[in-house]
Amino acid sequence: MTYRIYIRWPDQRVTDKTVTENSAVATTAHEALTSQAESLRARGALGIAFTEDGKQISYTELNQDPAGRRSN
Repeated sequence: MTYRIYIRWPDQRVTDKTVTENSAVATTAHEALTSQAESLRARGALGIAFTEDGKQISYTELNQDPAGRRSN
């Protein structure tokens, strides 16, 4: 299994990408990024993706305000 964890930006680029076959490393990388969610949101990031073998297992959407409405 291959895990990918990364930040997605409005121009569809990705940063802070971790690719690993180790689930513990993947979980740690995901937790590290989600702990920065507010800062990433303030910088304009769209979301944090976590995939396993190309299938999304988690996506933290960052372009919403705390009430759940999309920001424009």
